[in-house]
Amino acid sequence: MIKLKKIMSEAFVWDRKFGEPLPTLKDMMSKVEEGPEEQRPADKEVQRLIKAEAKLRERMIKLEQIFLRDARPENVKLAKQLTKSYKETVTKFMRDMVSIRKKLK
Repeated sequence: MIKLKKIMSEAFVWDRKFGEPLPTLKDMMSKVEEGPEEQRPADKEVQRLIKAEAKLRERMIKLEQIFLRDARPENVKLAKQLTKSYKETVTKFMRDMVSIRKKLK
């Protein structure tokens, strides 16, 4: 269970939009009691996927840079194709995964 002290830390209080009231104890307790036990493991897995995707993206960018070292038109085309493929597949998956996770109740 999330510690109430952690939820009500001063750093969290300032993460609010203009005009929103400060959180009350009742607000914080409702957040603690809301989530089922499946949400925390799902959040951990989402974070692991995000970290893994960041490493994958870094490797993809390095590969793209290798293609672009020799700026022949065919190499530039391959680099663009690689980036496009990454965006169409991995980036779309990550967006879908995060939106699906938000729907978990």
